[in-house]
Amino acid sequence: MFEIKILNDSPTAIKVGAFLTGGNAFEQVWAPNEKELVRQSPINSLTGKNHRYWYVENNGEIIAAIGVRENKYGGGGYEMDSDYVAVHKNYRRSGIASALLEKVENYVKQKKGRYLHILSCDIESYKPARLFYEKHGYQKVAEIPDYYVVGEGRVDYLKRF
Repeated sequence: MFEIKILNDSPTAIKVGAFLTGGNAFEQVWAPNEKELVRQSPINSLTGKNHRYWYVENNGEIIAAIGVRENKYGGGGYEMDSDYVAVHKNYRRSGIASALLEKVENYVKQKKGRYLHILSCDIESYKPARLFYEKHGYQKVAEIPDYYVVGEGRVDYLKRF
């Protein structure tokens, strides 16, 4: 199994952002401002309160990452909005995503978080992600058609702690 590391430096944050927005993590059309938000999020986590990223490397290459932050209201709700989870396409189905999600859930619990809210989308290429969240006890709580772009709606998942 690979070691999961806490992101704590700018050069690695830049590498994590590049991985999350590169072709080995996702294969979809990006909403107009999405890529920049996702690329910047790991960098922002270095100075953000209750905002953290974890990553996995293999031979110096980022192969997986996940981020989470307390929502803007500060009431103990945590979210994964512009903080994404991704595993390199050559390493999927190896348990890395489950291990990363467990790190996030433990972090939220340690921070006395009340819930984790995960945003996904309704396009076919995200079906495995939606099934993954459901398998890990997340409940689908909302759907918004055409949220990101026309033809790509938002699907919200929630897990209470």
